[in-house]
Amino acid sequence: MSQEKDIRLALAKLVITAVNKVYGVDISSMENDIEAKLELPKEYDMEHNIAFPCFALGKPLTPKKPKEVKFNDFIFQIASELTNEINTNLLSTNNTIVEKCKNEGPYINFYYLPSLLGSTIPEILSGSFLAQRPHKNENVMIEYSQPNTHKTFHVGHMRNAALGNSLVLLYEWCGYHVHAVNYIGDVGAHIAKCLWYFLYFVKKTTLEEFEAQELGREQIIEMLESARPQDIPHVEWLGELYTKGFYELDFASWTKYPLMGYITAKIEEINNHPSNDKWKVLKVTNGTEHFTVVCGGKDYKVNDVVPYAPLGSKKGARLVTEVDKQGVTSQGFILSEAELETSENKEKIHVFPADTPVGIELTELGRNAENVDPNITNITQEMKKREAQVKSLLRAMEDHQKNISMLWEITRQWSIDDFKEIYKWSDCRFDHYFHESDVGDESKEIVLKAYEEGKLIKSDGAIGADLGKQLGFCVLLTSAGTGLYATKDLALAKRKFEEFKVDRSVYVVDVSQSLHFQQVFKTLEILGFEQAKKCKHLAYGMVVLPDGKMSSRKGNIIYFSTLQKLLTEKIYQDFMVKYKGVWSDEEINETTRKIAISAIKYGMLNQDNNKDIVFDLKEWASKSGNTGPYLMYAYARAKSTLEKVGLVKDAPIDYGLLSHESEKKLLSTIRQFSAVVERAAEQYKPQLLCIFLYTLCKQFSKMYEAVSIKNAETEILKQTRLRLVSAFSEVLKHGLALLGITTAERM
Repeated sequence: MSQEKDIRLALAKLVITAVNKVYGVDISSMENDIEAKLELPKEYDMEHNIAFPCFALGKPLTPKKPKEVKFNDFIFQIASELTNEINTNLLSTNNTIVEKCKNEGPYINFYYLPSLLGSTIPEILSGSFLAQRPHKNENVMIEYSQPNTHKTFHVGHMRNAALGNSLVLLYEWCGYHVHAVNYIGDVGAHIAKCLWYFLYFVKKTTLEEFEAQELGREQIIEMLESARPQDIPHVEWLGELYTKGFYELDFASWTKYPLMGYITAKIEEINNHPSNDKWKVLKVTNGTEHFTVVCGGKDYKVNDVVPYAPLGSKKGARLVTEVDKQGVTSQGFILSEAELETSENKEKIHVFPADTPVGIELTELGRNAENVDPNITNITQEMKKREAQVKSLLRAMEDHQKNISMLWEITRQWSIDDFKEIYKWSDCRFDHYFHESDVGDESKEIVLKAYEEGKLIKSDGAIGADLGKQLGFCVLLTSAGTGLYATKDLALAKRKFEEFKVDRSVYVVDVSQSLHFQQVFKTLEILGFEQAKKCKHLAYGMVVLPDGKMSSRKGNIIYFSTLQKLLTEKIYQDFMVKYKGVWSDEEINETTRKIAISAIKYGMLNQDNNKDIVFDLKEWASKSGNTGPYLMYAYARAKSTLEKVGLVKDAPIDYGLLSHESEKKLLSTIRQFSAVVERAAEQYKPQLLCIFLYTLCKQFSKMYEAVSIKNAETEILKQTRLRLVSAFSEVLKHGLALLGITTAERM
């Protein structure tokens, strides 16, 4: 039994004895209940060490309540009378736990003796207090980071990396067997867009011409390297190609009206609908042909030129066809301002200027001359051609055509190698890497087998899971036989459960994927995986810049290499430049790296998981305030004090001398370390540990100012205080380590 458990049971017995003395009621059978209800302070700065809520005594003491006294008043009375009894008669000379009690409302607040608080120090210095908790018989897999190859790793990715890595460390400390894993997105349309841009715009060739060449691996590497600016990391260059490729395929940048197949039409007639007085029957023309359209909009008249979706065009993924509208066949539809995105009005039909040509494609009408090559005569045809090229390239990758496969493999490995360098620099650990390319075929087999077994259904040609009204229909195989992200996540989960014997599976993925994971977990239940009930999606908010959300597509991101450079330069100038020529370059560089990591990781972790973060490098890297560098400095300051004042190993000490209020508060907070770590793990909230460590540092600073260590009244007191400083530094060091931050011995 731990010392903490012994103390709590002793306090429970103290309450039981006091109840017996004051009320003559034996509640000894409630010992475990009373012990369980003892509460640590809700705020670290509270003076008491633990409290008992007397509401728990209401039922057994009800017979003792005077009729005229209200229940809540009686509870307050119990707290007052028991506190008085404990202070007056029960804190004997043999007491080694409680210095005093105070009642506050319905609570009895207990204040520990300095000697008890100080007894934590040797446990810390011996290592037992901070040691990993006893092994739990549960396998936990924490999947985090999950970057896409061919996309730039940016500052936003660091929130996921910091959060996932910290959870791995927290869960391991709590005694779980933890697998830290990554799931690399190494297939998909984003890669096709990147490589399409490289071939068609950088190398100015086509897929067919590229495949026709007799190329070896080294030749393709040379082709890539000759195009890459040598001062840009591989993955960032590939990310730039992806961004440019996305832009060249972004119809919305080419035209104000990115609606393929839609045209302008003139209204020739407006008639009442025969059975629905909210609708009108319109005759419209494209200049050569005439069509009937049923319209429920308003604010239009005969001869107006309006946007028209003709038969054969598409609304989203659906083909526009003739529709029976209560007895009238509607041949397409005309668009409201909301549908054309010229306003939010869903009822008002958009009307073009009277001189607008009839029958012109909307894409050409809204052409953005600044963004479109003047040699492109028809942007719709050009975009269709480009989209077909990307689809062909994606198909060539799936069919493992020789040259494109080599191009993919080389650039894929470049991305993965760069990711691993980032993880190495930032001290993020992975025990295993999964790759999306490994689970594609397997995932389809799982779905088809489950469909044959009757666990899945078919709807509109697609196979999926009917998850009810709230979660809807989860498509797993499209009517064309294509798997989706959810499909692959089923295969990935199966591997986790069967190959790694995972009991609990945690997915650290941003909040935008919440519905996706709810559907995946429910589908896993339908497929018969019991572990699905212990799957957890740890959602978190975005990292945004002061001017809004970052996007690889738009290119408005802070590259990791830029972040690394800016952080390193700032930390060097603010902390390390004064040591140039005094410390070795190796120590300066490594200390700079550690402080930089503390700034970014602590900045990311000291946040509510559910909220977006506005990234602020200047604030996060500050020497003062609630920052990683401040905590690093507090540790280095403590180590410097130990060195300068001189801790003597076998000197006489007396922990009962640590009676100053600042010392007792510091010790009281230190004692909560294990409870905070366990709570941070179980609630998936490293922020709880951040709050604890920052409070600890503030309390250490107050103690440092309030009492003298070097000039303590006696040598015994000095050596005792030095051990408190040493204990503080060890707790801070271990706490930061659980956030993925390594301390520097001097700064």
